Amino acid sequence: MAAVVLAAGALTPTPASADAARPVTAGYLDLELDDAGTVVGLKDSRTGADHLAAGRSASLVSVVIGGQQRRPDHVRRLGRDRLVFTGDGFTVEVRLQTRPGYTTLEATRVEGDVQTLLWGPLATSVTQTIGETVGVVRDDSFAIGLRPLTDRTEGAWPQEYQDYGWESEVADNPSALQVAPHEEWSAAGRTSWGSVLRAFTYDYTRERVRKNLGGHPIPVGPLPGEEGKVAGSKIALFGTAPEMAPTVLSDIARGEGLPYPTQDGQWQKTAQASSQSFLVLNDLRTDTISQAASLAKAAGIGYVYSLPNAVGPWQTTGHYAFNASLGGSDQAAAAAVKLAADNGVRLGVHTISDFVSTNDAYVTQADPRLATGGRAALTRPLAAGDTTMHVDAGTPFIGGLHNAMLRIGDEFVGYSAATQQGGEWVVTGLRRGQWGSKAADHAQGDRAARLVVNSYNGAIGGIGIIDEIATRLAGAWNATGILSNSYDGVESASESGWGNYGQARLINGAYRQNRARDGFITETSRMTSNTWDALTRASWGEVGVTSMDQVFVNNDFYRANFLPGMLGWISLKGNETLLSIESKLARGAGLNAGAGFQSSVSSLSGGGENGRKVLDAIKQWETARNLGAFTEEQRALFRDKSTNWHLTAVTPGKEWSLQRLDASGNAIGAAERVAVPEPALVTRELPAGTIHRLYEAKVATNTPATVRYEVTGGALPAGLALNQDTGGIVGTPRNAGTATFTITARSADGLPAASAGYRIQVRP
Repeated sequence: MAAVVLAAGALTPTPASADAARPVTAGYLDLELDDAGTVVGLKDSRTGADHLAAGRSASLVSVVIGGQQRRPDHVRRLGRDRLVFTGDGFTVEVRLQTRPGYTTLEATRVEGDVQTLLWGPLATSVTQTIGETVGVVRDDSFAIGLRPLTDRTEGAWPQEYQDYGWESEVADNPSALQVAPHEEWSAAGRTSWGSVLRAFTYDYTRERVRKNLGGHPIPVGPLPGEEGKVAGSKIALFGTAPEMAPTVLSDIARGEGLPYPTQDGQWQKTAQASSQSFLVLNDLRTDTISQAASLAKAAGIGYVYSLPNAVGPWQTTGHYAFNASLGGSDQAAAAAVKLAADNGVRLGVHTISDFVSTNDAYVTQADPRLATGGRAALTRPLAAGDTTMHVDAGTPFIGGLHNAMLRIGDEFVGYSAATQQGGEWVVTGLRRGQWGSKAADHAQGDRAARLVVNSYNGAIGGIGIIDEIATRLAGAWNATGILSNSYDGVESASESGWGNYGQARLINGAYRQNRARDGFITETSRMTSNTWDALTRASWGEVGVTSMDQVFVNNDFYRANFLPGMLGWISLKGNETLLSIESKLARGAGLNAGAGFQSSVSSLSGGGENGRKVLDAIKQWETARNLGAFTEEQRALFRDKSTNWHLTAVTPGKEWSLQRLDASGNAIGAAERVAVPEPALVTRELPAGTIHRLYEAKVATNTPATVRYEVTGGALPAGLALNQDTGGIVGTPRNAGTATFTITARSADGLPAASAGYRIQVRP
């Protein structure tokens, strides 16, 4: 047999040696390598089924040197836990650490003038469900996952390398997202022949020129000391049964020190409370908080969210000082948060991430760390009154950026056109002294750089400003007690030139400094592989822009990536009809999805009795949804977008009457009883295990309100552990015999606990 390796987009057969197929075991995945380090098998160790895409295989580790991919020509084991890959001009030593359910791979030593270290891609034949962001591909029987374990290990593929890693064959937007394609930030990708799993680390020990998705060159770096090196690049690999993937992902996050936000003490990715609805208000102010809280509680909603404009309650974005709506200072905002809490709700605010407004001090003081793209030098002096200038290169004028803005010294200069004339580029239609800067004289040789402009026509911060924004946002949350924010516009941190890493510096950086790890809900405009752990959810959808069909598409993406269901932000008015709002709530119940109900205190208060009925409808539907009162058959009917429904409380919080309606609101057939199920563990028995072999199984309940699983009697077999957030049991049994034990599942909202006895037989 001949192994197949990737060669700059071409496939070349390489003879396999007698030492071929040396395995790396990661959970139930046996990743087989030939002696050149080429992946020649992706096998399910339980069944022997190989999930390697036919005729597609690449090196487990390769590098880019001088702009060209170089693959190893030899791999050898060093002790029990290291692989050493060698090739023309480089050596990469990888340390393997086997954990229960997964294995980590870390590049601990990298020799050579390496520009980029590439993991994979692993080419799989799995196509049923592609979790682009989470980096998990799965079908009905097997799931394979790759997770980046450091901010510098980007779960994606460098956009500059279209000729490597089948990048040109990876679908740009396989999930049909309206918000934006996510391929450039995704560890998993879909192809016409299967799927890929990949990651990389770029060397920033010196300045590097990265290209954004539009092809514009953006200089970034260097990073200080060890931070800039590719050594330390680290991933986790695993193979598991599909239903066990959340447990393995949870174990990876906790075991490898990744962000692990919780809701009511439970990991947010499995917590029903992560999909709870918000009341998003455009007139939430210190003088309306009490009224807003009353409206929220009438709807059974626990969070009120400030959206006074497109960017949030800020004087400027960048330094993010609170504006007058929340009192104009951290101290006043803290008082607003306390007022909300005293009235029984939590307070959240909108942000615009790394967008820097033109009246912010980063712009008015011309901070040198604002993101810039292509650069050129003035070939002639430029006087303060000139409207034409001459530069030595056309790099600043390459496409791929918003707007036409240059930075020369501390002056921001707009321009109309740039054309090459001989050895110079002539830039015409200069608009001097933009964004409050002053037109100035500039000498021959001074640098003109293209400014990276955000989609609101402001600036974007480079890495230093990104770090300061992360610190400021976390500081604001710590100082005030705010318990929710949205990272709207977070793609700006990538557009700075730093890609996935830029977003990770912002989101993960803020998470690490935020003292509120439980109950803090984050939303985002983009969901990347490097920020998946820190973020609670995406909730894409805008009033008047997003159709319900698109909402369903978005929820397919959420399910594929183990994210809470959400309807996005939907309009809510005090004069809305019950037929209208209950139609939306039924879709949410069918998808198990919450919503951001976008409204105002004035509209909801002005709705009178109708407004109160609308708010109560939200309360009834959301309570029933979150307590698991609807059957699977009912939820399937709710997903039929042609149906209409009315839900009436019979016993508050416990029982309802569900009536189907026609498009005019007339009853169809008899009403159905809807009731909260008595919590119970529905797993009847657990499979046997084998001593010294990986064991994975899971217990489950009949209610989404479960928040904690505990062993309350007896003990699991030695070597196994129960994941309290997911109900998964993972480990390697150390002794033969039979263990008997009791698992108790505890629920939220005052529901009783459920217990059941189990036994696991461990065979010799």
